[in-house]
Amino acid sequence: MPRLISFLMGVVVGALLCYGATNFHVVRAQDGFHVVHKMHARLAEAYVDVRQFGAADWTAHPDLVAAIVQEKKQHLMQEAAASAIQDGVNQVLPNWPQP
Repeated sequence: MPRLISFLMGVVVGALLCYGATNFHVVRAQDGFHVVHKMHARLAEAYVDVRQFGAADWTAHPDLVAAIVQEKKQHLMQEAAASAIQDGVNQVLPNWPQP
């Protein structure tokens, strides 16, 4: 009997995880993790790390952009773009300004 209960608990936990992965984006940004409801239920892009995203990366993920705008969390896109620009400047001028 304990094996059956363990199996059923595993099925329930697995079903909940599958539901969460198909209906929500877990977005990792500079300020932590954010959960954004997906526009269309599918398994793609369940977890996205946007800390190093540039303009080309955002255009490659239109569903994520639409979900972020719908949830009114545009600051996630702005923070990622600002950090990408800062990283680019640091690569070009690594020691600037020097005292």
